Amino acid sequence: MTEYFDKVDQNDRVIGRVSRDEAHKKGLCHRAVHIFFQNLKGNWILQKRSAFKDVDPLLWTTSCSGHVDEGESYAEAAVRESEEELGVNISSNDLIEIFRCNPCDCTGMEFVRVYLSKRKFEHFYPNQKEIEEIKSFEFEQMVQKSFSEKALFSCSFLHILPFVALKMIYSKNDS
Repeated sequence: MTEYFDKVDQNDRVIGRVSRDEAHKKGLCHRAVHIFFQNLKGNWILQKRSAFKDVDPLLWTTSCSGHVDEGESYAEAAVRESEEELGVNISSNDLIEIFRCNPCDCTGMEFVRVYLSKRKFEHFYPNQKEIEEIKSFEFEQMVQKSFSEKALFSCSFLHILPFVALKMIYSKNDS
């Protein structure tokens, strides 16, 4: 089944419809979401992408991520992807938008919104077609590992994480 996305201009305004294949082959701007979850201990959950993924197989990335489907909002996509990939039910009210990213090569020409779930979970139920494994990290450990072992992480994760880290540092200082 062909997936369709909203094709967007350089200002993230919808200008048409595009298939997944065409968006990726031609480098057309489209949308995606990344969601970070924490467990009950406050550790950050990362997923190792499935070997069957066409982009960044077997690399570590955010808790879950995915494209925004045609006609769907960023928040709706984040809720859907959380259920599809991790088997957790959340609502858009559970999401804190922590960062927006403009299209670049690392994101596959995607406008990306990065969210943190306000809800913490004890158990996750990874979709084995999407995810090889999940693992929890203390925030500092996650950042340090991404710098010391870059080859283990997806390009989009390495692009997003420094901005998320800055946001978390500033949020701590504001408290």
